[in-house]
Amino acid sequence: MLEIKKTAIALDEQELLELERIMLDRDAKEALNFLKKSVYEKVARSQQGKLKSHLDTSGDAVEKFKKGL
Repeated sequence: MLEIKKTAIALDEQELLELERIMLDRDAKEALNFLKKSVYEKVARSQQGKLKSHLDTSGDAVEKFKKGL
């Protein structure tokens, strides 16, 4: 699950050309594919490996902490 906060991503030249083509063609299917591949995946990747607090988990955080989870 993504953190809901400001995030910046960079698009390379190829992605910018693809975006321009999608906009000119008004191609809804390719637009969704572009969002999944070039936007969502980059945002998700940028958030991987970040430290999380034991309080960010679901369930009883105290019990999980005691168990070392």
